[in-house]
Formats: sequence, structure tokens, C-alpha cells
Amino acid sequence: MKKIYLVLLTAIIFCANSACKKSDEDGDKSGYLSTAIKYPNPVVSVVTGRGLYISPALSTDESTKPLECSIDAIRDTLGNVLTNLMNYKVDTYFWKGTPTGLETELSQIDAIRTKVNRPAIDMNPVNGQLLIYGEATNVAVFPKGTYIIDVKIKNRSGEQVFKNALRVNTTPAGPYSYQFAGVDGIDGLDVTFTKVQSAGNKLIIRTLRKDGTAIDPKTLLGYDYGTAANPNLKDWHNLGLQKTTKYTEFPDRLEIEVAGMPIPVIGGLPAGQGIPSWGQRIDMYNNSSAIGKYFNYWFDFAIFEPGTWEIVVKLKYQ
Repeated sequence: MKKIYLVLLTAIIFCANSACKKSDEDGDKSGYLSTAIKYPNPVVSVVTGRGLYISPALSTDESTKPLECSIDAIRDTLGNVLTNLMNYKVDTYFWKGTPTGLETELSQIDAIRTKVNRPAIDMNPVNGQLLIYGEATNVAVFPKGTYIIDVKIKNRSGEQVFKNALRVNTTPAGPYSYQFAGVDGIDGLDVTFTKVQSAGNKLIIRTLRKDGTAIDPKTLLGYDYGTAANPNLKDWHNLGLQKTTKYTEFPDRLEIEVAGMPIPVIGGLPAGQGIPSWGQRIDMYNNSSAIGKYFNYWFDFAIFEPGTWEIVVKLKYQ
């Protein structure tokens, strides 16, 4: 009898320690939903409006698949449920393929994507990845702040709500976005963006020496990130699929008119080369005629609002 008792006790302890995680292997179809489901990093920072943000997937602690994950609530730091934000939807795209970055017409892009209307803050129901679409730019509804995400998870064993599952710190990108990428032959750059008129779809680009005098744009050349057959110069001649309608060089500036905003039309392409998904890469060099020595600089930018924009690139060097 003592031996039987020990065997039963051992079985109970084993089942309690494992929480019967292997129930499917033993033929038990009731399933298992762990109370230890969590995100690998429960605090994330997001620049909204810079393209699609995707969080890491949930760590499910061997819970029985399939899972059904959804946002139960979006709250502020005081615990208030933000109903308007939960109801905020945007027009965005689901992709059926991956662009190469060498497309010449927007129709080639449209062939591999489908327009959808989705919650601005969304969730992958299979693995709990949080999605924040790049079109979520309404700061009246979705301002800079900290947001607490409660996640509901279901499987065949039942459902649970995981309070405070993810804390999201957001900063809107605003009407434009800029990110330094690199320099060679100089020490750095100061790049400013100024919307000088609300009308038009135009860029005025000035590149300045350290003393503030202008460099003739004819002396600046762009690097080729594409192929010989499909050149994809990362200079002001090529703004991805955004069509340039007028390109005029003056001794002290470059003026470009485009078919419309945003720039880039669908995000930075191609993937790789360090180019972020939200931006257009500009990569310029001069052998020595501009400042007496070779220099090269590259950066990423996006402009989301129509208007006439002045972009000033000031070189920093000894």
C-alpha cells in the first residue's frame, strides 16, 4: 500500500510541476493555457508614422496551439480605457509578395498588395505580435504617450486576459522623418527640414560648406544601389516610385517637383543596404572640387505632408 501511495504522489507532483503541458501527447484533449504567457520585452518604444511596427511574438510557455490572441483593452497609465484609440482605424495594405526596390511603376506594387481597413493598433491573432500601422498619424487620437496593452488569449482549454502585457512608449514621426546613416571624409552633417509653403509638392535642396556657402549640386554624384540593367541611384534623381515631374539645378540649390507626397510612396526600397522600411536613402559624394577633398554622406528621410519643403545639408569637417 505504501508503494502504491508513493507512485500516486509522484504522479501528482509530476503533473503539478509540468502543469500537464504534454497533455496532447498523452491523449488528453482538454489543452493547456499557461498563466506565464508574456512578451520577451514588456516595454517597447515606437516612432509612429514611420511605417509598420511589429513587436516580438508572445512567449507562450508551451500553451496548447492554436491560440487566438486579441487586444482586450488599450489603457493610459492611470488605467483609463482609451475607447477612441481602440476604435481608430486606418487604410493600409496587406502584402502578398516582397518588392524588389527596382519596380518602375506603382502598378507593379499594387499587384502584390491589397488595401484593407484595420485598427491602427492591431494584433496578429496567431502569435500576439502587436502591429502599429504607419498610417496611424492622427495625433488627436494617438498622441505621444505611454499606452498599456491588455491581451486576451484563448485556446481550447479556455481564455485568460493578461493585464499590463505590453507597455508602449510612442513618439509621432510628424510631417517628416530623418535618420543619419553615415559619412566618409567629413565629420558629420547638420540636416534641417523646413516647410516653407503649404502648397505644392516640391523640394528645395541646399548643400552647404562649413562656412555656409553653397555647393553647386552639379558637382554632387549619387551611388548606385541597384544593377546596371536597373539603375536605382540613391541621389536626388531617384525618389523610388515617386515620379519626378521637374528637376532643375541652380548654382546654389536643387529644385525638384514631384507628382505628389509622400516621399517615398511606399517606404524605403530595396530592403537591405541598411535602408529602413519607412525611408528614402540619399547617398552623395564629391571627389574634391567642392571642399578640396573627397567626401561622402548618406542619410534616410521621408516627407509625409504636401507642400514646398526646404532641405539644408550642412557639412561638418575640419
